[in-house]
Amino acid sequence: MQTVLKEKVNVDAVFRSYKDDRASTRSGWEHKRIEPRYVKRKKGEVLKIQEVRRSYAQRKGKRLQVHFVIHCEGDRYFHLVYDADKIIWILLYEFDDQMLFDEKEVNVDIQWDGRSASKE
Repeated sequence: MQTVLKEKVNVDAVFRSYKDDRASTRSGWEHKRIEPRYVKRKKGEVLKIQEVRRSYAQRKGKRLQVHFVIHCEGDRYFHLVYDADKIIWILLYEFDDQMLFDEKEVNVDIQWDGRSASKE
């Protein structure tokens, strides 16, 4: 089962410009440009990412979106999207388990006017 979230979030991530062979770099991510580490939700919940199960880039016209299927503490799985044009992160879905989503690409249309959402 999946839950649609479509929630803007803050993400602590590492952005790389070149391959980093140092031991402190997480194994398997030496070649990737973006590596999310923590997701901070509006209501204060912090999701610590244990593993990025899958990532892929998707072009929408001239815009670039990078999609991540992440596994967080407590065996929680999410679909996280970084929109490089708008410079925002969206927590799109939460899954009960990894399901077959690891194999599925999703087309996402992010509508955002640059203003903060209303206070909840």
